[in-house]
Amino acid sequence: MPADFPPEPWDLCGRGWLTVSTAPRSAVPPPPPGVVPLTLFGHVVVVSAFVDYTPPGLLSYRELMTAVVVRRGFRLGVTITDIWVDDETSRAGARAMWGIPKEIADFTLVAEPGLTADAHGIAGADERPRRAPGLPAWITTSVWQTLGDDTRRTRLRTTARVRPTRLRWRVTSGGALGWLTHTRPRLHLAVTNLRMRFGSP
Repeated sequence: MPADFPPEPWDLCGRGWLTVSTAPRSAVPPPPPGVVPLTLFGHVVVVSAFVDYTPPGLLSYRELMTAVVVRRGFRLGVTITDIWVDDETSRAGARAMWGIPKEIADFTLVAEPGLTADAHGIAGADERPRRAPGLPAWITTSVWQTLGDDTRRTRLRTTARVRPTRLRWRVTSGGALGWLTHTRPRLHLAVTNLRMRFGSP
């Protein structure tokens, strides 16, 4: 029987809003076996983001995710700790091929003039846009997740334009992302012209 999701790689397009934070290592969910959080003075680097994937990408859906910067030896990458989407195809494919623990959530996302986003019952974010030029960014990295009994490495290649912004996150302390209340925001970015290739042929 054919799978009910497209094979890798997935070429996706869209825009996003993210915050880079630091947190005590004890506050962060444990990573997959074989990788360790990148720790600086007892703190780890956390990325939290809302993403809006749109045509002409392979799939169109909205996403809320958190990830921790990790290393395997001298190779840096990320582990996705929590993630929700509003598309069942995205959920099924990510779980089966890469071990990404996607769950389904209901989203509201309005991006003009600034972001107002909610993954209902989980978290939200509000943007106060800044007048700042966008700069090109290119990132090639690894995503490590637990798949079955193994730690699976998946390649991620991204191009985009990024600009600084201001985000205020709304997180329930006792909810699924309650651990984010222990983070300290360091940088907020708005991402446009996002093009992402996830996985390998």
